[in-house]
Amino acid sequence: FFPAVCPSLKVSHARQIALLERARKVPGVKRVFVASGIRYDLILADRGGEKYLDQVVRHHVSGQMKVAPEHTKSPVLQLMGKPAKTLLVRFKKLFDRLNGEAGKNQFLTYYFIAAHPGCTKEDMLSLSAFARQELHTRPEQAQIFTPTPSTWSTLMYYTEKNPFTGEPL
Repeated sequence: FFPAVCPSLKVSHARQIALLERARKVPGVKRVFVASGIRYDLILADRGGEKYLDQVVRHHVSGQMKVAPEHTKSPVLQLMGKPAKTLLVRFKKLFDRLNGEAGKNQFLTYYFIAAHPGCTKEDMLSLSAFARQELHTRPEQAQIFTPTPSTWSTLMYYTEKNPFTGEPL
C-alpha cells in the first residue's frame, strides 16, 4: 500500500457493496452505519470506488465519517507509511460532491497523530494550517503517538533513527 497501492493488487469494493445492500434489506434492521475504517487510498484506487462511496454516502453515514490521514506533511507521512495528502484532498472533494448529489449534509472527521518520530512542531503547525485551508476544519483533537509493539514507528521511537536510512530522527 505504500508509497502507492500496488498496481497488481485488484482493488474492488464490489463484495462490500453487495454486503451493504443485503444488510439494508434485513427485516428489522433500520440502519447500517460505516463510521470509520474507510481507506480513502483504496477507494481512489478502485475503478468501482466511487460507486462504493456513493452507496456509503447515501445509506451508511450517520452524519459524519472518520478517516485516518494521521498527518499531512510528506516527510512524516513517509515515516508513517501513509499515502500523500493529495489523495486525501481528492477523496474529500469526491465525498463532498457525492454528499451534494445525494442531498445530504454529512462531513468528514479526521484522525491526526502528533509527536510521531520525526515529526516537528513546524510539521504540526503545517498540519493545522492545511486542515483549516484545505479541509475547512479546525482539529480539536490529535492523538499523541503511542509506541505499539512490532511496528516500524515504535522502532523509530526507540532507536531515534529511520530504520530504512539510519538517519537520526
